[in-house]
Formats: sequence, structure tokens, C-alpha cells
Amino acid sequence: MIKAFRRMVAALTFIAVVAAALKAAFDWVAQSGDDDHEIFADDDRESV
Repeated sequence: MIKAFRRMVAALTFIAVVAAALKAAFDWVAQSGDDDHEIFADDDRESV
């Protein structure tokens, strides 16, 4: 029973680490300032 609990905790920890890594990667792309990765163009870009 304890082994199953440890494995479940380890699996949840692994999933949390992967999710945090993906979030960090997406945040890094968003702050890079490169608008090629955005789905919608900025409104102020069209008004110039």
C-alpha cells in the first residue's frame, strides 16, 4: 500500500514538474518581444 502511494506521489510530482516547465517555456516565448508567436496582431501596430 505504501509503495502504491509513493508511486502515485512520484507520478503527480513528475506531472507538476512537466507542467511548470511548459509554463516557463510559454512565459519565456511571450516575454521575448517577438510578435511572430502571437495569434492575434496588436491593435496599436495597425494604427501606426
